[in-house]
Amino acid sequence: MEYLTVGKIIKTVGLKGELKIYLTTSFSFERFKKGNVLFLKLDNEYKKLTIANCREKDNCFITKFMEIPDINVAMQYLGLELFAPKDYSLLKQGEYYYSDLLNCLVYFNNSIFIGKVYKIEEYASYQTLRIKREKERDVLIPFVEHFIENVDIINKKIIIRYIAGLL
Repeated sequence: MEYLTVGKIIKTVGLKGELKIYLTTSFSFERFKKGNVLFLKLDNEYKKLTIANCREKDNCFITKFMEIPDINVAMQYLGLELFAPKDYSLLKQGEYYYSDLLNCLVYFNNSIFIGKVYKIEEYASYQTLRIKREKERDVLIPFVEHFIENVDIINKKIIIRYIAGLL
């Protein structure tokens, strides 16, 4: 099973073991519902945590897990990341997980190789693919329908439309 990072534990809240979680997921309300299961990675194994309750505060979630009875146990998890199984049912048509786009080979017109996606950068209105090219500067391609012709996650291939001045 493949996991995605959904948040980072940044501090404890109160004496009953609640944790303040800095969110790193676009699906926070789906992931942090009461009864949902998240995971901590401890010694290369995933420990299951079940959400007892959760509330939003200061762009973070204050979360109580059934497996964490008090602050003494909660303190052990400070600074750790929370994970959720990769769930494609959360995605709409044309949406992708960043981890699926990384290392995709990028081409113009299905034949001219540009480079490999090695980073996704987020801007206010859209995401941008940072493409590493051999012996040339990186190129940034906005990940919007106007520029992207086809995305083939299975074959790790992205085809972009040729637009004069893009490179």
